Amino acid sequence: MKRKIIDSISVSDADNGKEPLIFVHAFPLTSEMWEFQVKEFSGDFRVITYDIRGLGESKQINNQFMMENYADDLISIIEELKQSTVNAVGLSMGGYIIQRALLKRKELFKSVVLADTRLDSDTNEGLVLRASAIQKILYGKRKEFIDGSVSNLLSKKGYNNTELVTKIKSIISVSSDEGIAGAILALATRTDNSDAFKDFSLPVLALVGKDDVLTPIECAQNIKDSFINSELAIIEDSGHLSNLENPAAFNNYIRNFLNKSL
Repeated sequence: MKRKIIDSISVSDADNGKEPLIFVHAFPLTSEMWEFQVKEFSGDFRVITYDIRGLGESKQINNQFMMENYADDLISIIEELKQSTVNAVGLSMGGYIIQRALLKRKELFKSVVLADTRLDSDTNEGLVLRASAIQKILYGKRKEFIDGSVSNLLSKKGYNNTELVTKIKSIISVSSDEGIAGAILALATRTDNSDAFKDFSLPVLALVGKDDVLTPIECAQNIKDSFINSELAIIEDSGHLSNLENPAAFNNYIRNFLNKSL
């Protein structure tokens, strides 16, 4: 994987001339969360990952973002890498980013996997929780925020896996307080896409961990029902970070989907 900087975004690109497959990561992690997917798909695809603006190696001076900025970043990366179309996989926040980019430039996407994510925007209660999270981050309660986040990101079984919990906390640790707070603002500014995709015909796979409490199975079912050409897969023994808790099943569903779609 070659590391490139595109408009201050840290991008890793296999650059092997094969079919492009771009992965967009979850909050508050970085592209490192795709380790198992990079290993699985790099032999057959031009795998592209990147750290979302303000997180990981994509350092920023001004950490005030909106979801619109994140969607524009994804579009810019695709264009800068001179890809006419891509296959895109987004988990949680990554799914929100792909949705908005798809609405802005649907011709850039050949197929889409939306994993452990949802179409609707935050409720009023959700917005209050976002504000509370920013307060924790910016007023010295970073550890409390991270501990709470990790417990929600995993199933009970996954949370009892000390190695996995340590890995996730290590990935989160590289991002600054300001960058994490900026990402929370972006999450709060996403659009409600509940009725936005009725006329979209590209292949879509909705993936969800069976024990996901943040975006449960009904959210994935809504995605499946909202696209003409779509399917749903439920990943056993997984919470919100299904790609890390059960990477074998996650990868297998994506590979089967791509084999049918391409």
